[in-house]
Amino acid sequence: MTNLSSKSISSEPNIKQLSDNNWDSEKEFEQAIAEKEDVSLSASFTQSTPLKTTAYQLPEPSMRIRYGVHWFRIGFSIFLLLSMILSLLGCSLNAATINWKKAADVISTPVLEQVIRDNTELNTKAAVENMLVWDVSVKDGNFRLFNFNTPEVCGALGCLYAGYWFKPNQPITQVFLSYLNPNLPPGKQLLAIGETRNQSLPCIWVLQTEKQQLRQLNYCFNGNRYQVADSQLLATINNSPK
Repeated sequence: MTNLSSKSISSEPNIKQLSDNNWDSEKEFEQAIAEKEDVSLSASFTQSTPLKTTAYQLPEPSMRIRYGVHWFRIGFSIFLLLSMILSLLGCSLNAATINWKKAADVISTPVLEQVIRDNTELNTKAAVENMLVWDVSVKDGNFRLFNFNTPEVCGALGCLYAGYWFKPNQPITQVFLSYLNPNLPPGKQLLAIGETRNQSLPCIWVLQTEKQQLRQLNYCFNGNRYQVADSQLLATINNSPK
């Protein structure tokens, strides 16, 4: 009896120690599970982060938008190209504006006297010295516009201008006759060469004042003589570009 009780009493510390060991093992096990869960959560968060980031990225444009941008670029390029071409045409027009020459230096006196007699009652000898000419080379000869350069042929309608077609080895042919007002704002040209419109002689752009505006008249050759084909009003004189 004495031995049994002593054994029982002596075993209590062992039981307590075993119980403590089991408790420590459970704590370590729980701690290991918690650490594993932390690692899993960290890994899943790391993997999900890019997904969360990509969710805020802009979607790719649709094919319709892509085609729209593509054709817009093409249209803009064409617009720039046309602007350059029109600019070059404008430079060509300025280069072709009128350049008066002394008629006696270009044309023989008998021909000038004939032009004077056909259109005026001026003294031929005096008029020959004053006359100016605008000489334009064409496919078949020359178109020559005469400015009598005297107030004696000027009036309310303007001053008289006569144009002739000079063909090689043929008599001269009158193709233009009109009163034009040469008084234009500074920097403006009275005459300029226009398009040909499939005719032997080119069209002539004539700039005239109309009240407080400028009007551009387009005289074109109809196979026989020049006539007004069309016209348009331009900017007011005060605001018109030079």
